[in-house]
Amino acid sequence: MRFIYLEETPSTNDAARELAESGEGGPLWVCAERQSRGRGRHGRQWTSETGNLYASGLFPLPKNPLAGAQLGFAAALSISETLRTYIPDADIRLKWPNDVLIGGAKVSGILLETGSFKGRNWVVVGIGLNLTSHPEDTTYPATHLVAHIKKKNLSGPEPLYTGPEAVLALLASHFEHWRLRLVAEGFAPLRKAWRKQAHGLGETAQIVLGDRRLKARILGLGENGELQIKHDDGTLESIYAGDVYPHFQNSLGA
Repeated sequence: MRFIYLEETPSTNDAARELAESGEGGPLWVCAERQSRGRGRHGRQWTSETGNLYASGLFPLPKNPLAGAQLGFAAALSISETLRTYIPDADIRLKWPNDVLIGGAKVSGILLETGSFKGRNWVVVGIGLNLTSHPEDTTYPATHLVAHIKKKNLSGPEPLYTGPEAVLALLASHFEHWRLRLVAEGFAPLRKAWRKQAHGLGETAQIVLGDRRLKARILGLGENGELQIKHDDGTLESIYAGDVYPHFQNSLGA
């Protein structure tokens, strides 16, 4: 696996896309100490304080048209497994579609972008992972990794946490495992692994679908990664894009 390290870039996703549009096919990861215009899903700004992980992987896009989006689940599983190396006893959960939570607070963001160059399709998997700090004024509660590592493990001759580069090395290894399983076996093994760590299954959540806002019970994950929900009147529905807020009350309304 190749790694490209930058001191600063507007966005690691943009840097990876520029490589793809110049003919680079990957796989590789672009990592930056800082982003001046980091962004998340739906064009939201992603705060990019020094000390956190900002990385984007560039990979060939699998032939399965759904696999691009399904790589988001591979990324979430990889982040979860990486975090468990540092905080094995923490309550780490996955919130649909691709958020990772520690103790109910968001620790990462994932942004997928696809494109093609001279007939070759590619996907960029952007990951922002809060390692040493997190934003305070967020819609969903946030946290960062170091806040959950025991103090005795942060000092001494062999500290457990040594910085973003070591975290990315672990994450990239886990991601490659899940990416190759997706290509070889389809989505089923990712779906099974994701469900074991799912946040809010069987419980009522607030769901925002563009201008549509509703409450429904989360049933599980469909065969292609869609969220399956049940309305109060018993109607079943599959959600393919949106924001889900289990156990969370705020200005979204009751």
